[in-house]
Amino acid sequence: MLRIVHAADIHLDTPYRRHDEAARARLLDAGREAFVRLIDLALERQADALLIAGDLFDNDSLTLATERVLVDELTRATSAGVTVVYATGNHDPGRANYRAMGIDWPDERFHLVASRQPRRIAIEREGEVVGWVVAAGHQTPREDRDLAAAFPDAPDPEPAVGLLHAHVVGAASIDQHHSYAPTSLESLDPSYAYWALGHIHQRQKLRPDSPVCYSGNVQGRHFGEGGARGAMVVELDRGSAPEIECVALAPVRWETLDLEGLETVRNLTDVHATIRAAFDARRGGALPDQEWILRVDLRGACPMVAQLADADERTELAAQLREDLGVLDVEVRDRGLHRPVDIESHRDQPHLLGQTLALLARAATDDDALDGITPDQMAGGDGGDAAERRAYLRELLEDLDAEAAARLLRESEPA
Repeated sequence: MLRIVHAADIHLDTPYRRHDEAARARLLDAGREAFVRLIDLALERQADALLIAGDLFDNDSLTLATERVLVDELTRATSAGVTVVYATGNHDPGRANYRAMGIDWPDERFHLVASRQPRRIAIEREGEVVGWVVAAGHQTPREDRDLAAAFPDAPDPEPAVGLLHAHVVGAASIDQHHSYAPTSLESLDPSYAYWALGHIHQRQKLRPDSPVCYSGNVQGRHFGEGGARGAMVVELDRGSAPEIECVALAPVRWETLDLEGLETVRNLTDVHATIRAAFDARRGGALPDQEWILRVDLRGACPMVAQLADADERTELAAQLREDLGVLDVEVRDRGLHRPVDIESHRDQPHLLGQTLALLARAATDDDALDGITPDQMAGGDGGDAAERRAYLRELLEDLDAEAAARLLRESEPA
């Protein structure tokens, strides 16, 4: 059996320029702390290898202090018998003038793969080969070749892992990343027992057999990287399906609380209680020492819309929440608050809102009315089943009467 820890996109020394000094300092520390936890994980699980699939740091932003932590921790792993294979990515490319090539890496059991040409590395335990890693790296920040296409057939008979920083077409969240080392599932040879990928920061498995996995990053860096972040522990044995475990490591967790159902709040105490309840529900299953950065998105009907729609009021609310909840930072946003609307009182009235509500009501039951308000692009010109199309359109119209009422009334209010 071959046991590996798969990590990627650690991005040590991300600058965090949009945050105040205290939060920025904590986030910089959190990146280093997450890396230390990664090494701890490899040692605790007695991993044969730690695989890092690129973007370990952001090239010139890497500080000397963090470089020291990086080398010391990797040496701790290799000295304990863990083989480390690190394939460069677009943020830490491997040509001679880039930072990765100038670091004094550990002398033993450490392999820096910084070339497009795939390299085969034996993973040994007590002098016996227990598996293989075949890896390729980025030489420049804008690699446009399909590096996976050059990988050889997997070595055998021991399990083999492909290690690469790549942009796989069809993966979730690829639109948030540049298309560097673009490839496809067809290029990722299924003779490999596992593909350990980096570049896309959302953890995901793209293929069940000969799994192709993105581990995600070990520490989130913004609200688009919310939720638990960490690494994968993978056990590979000939003749058996890989066992994959996701392990949370991030000291700081980014989370967005999307709050509706504010119709009953009447004062600040109610608002705080609603937000606290949502936060408490989200904390279940988090790491025991987890720190948080929160975004609170307020939307829907709310009697306190006048106060909560005011940016200064929301800033004050965020400051109070930061102290009351004991979190690193809070942002509160108005994402469509409106005052509660008694829709029934506006039905059958001659004004625009009354006419809009009448049209929506007819569309719910009258096929001709529905077809009349359907854009040409959705009108079934592709020959699709008309009943299915109309059912889909009516699903889209659900609750639209409340949204239309809120918008029309808000637009009619004096500035």
